[in-house]
Amino acid sequence: MRRTKKASQKRRQVAKEAQDTTTRIERLYQEAATTGLKTMTRQSVGEFNDGLQHIAHEMNTYSVRSLEQVFHAWQQFLDAGPLRQVFEIQARYAQNAQNAYEAYVGEISRLGEMYLDVTRGISKPLGQARKRAR
Repeated sequence: MRRTKKASQKRRQVAKEAQDTTTRIERLYQEAATTGLKTMTRQSVGEFNDGLQHIAHEMNTYSVRSLEQVFHAWQQFLDAGPLRQVFEIQARYAQNAQNAYEAYVGEISRLGEMYLDVTRGISKPLGQARKRAR
């Protein structure tokens, strides 16, 4: 009977130690996952911020370039003397309208690629965290 009591106590002690160890491992795993997620989120936010700043700079540069071309065209119209010269300037800019359209489409495509790059940059750290969790 004494052996049975000792064996029962030993079994309870081992079960309690196993449960304590399991609880401690779960807590450590949750802390590591939370810390890793916070780090990955911080990296993603940094990538997002940098990407948006780059996109804003690109849009600003394109806008300034476009406005400079518009002001240059108006300056030429205002400086034009005879009506014939106005028509020549207008014909020249009508021919350049195709080039302006192509430049616009190119700029929109470039901005689309930049948005995709930002999205990829944001999701990369989170995807890595998800793979580690598996």
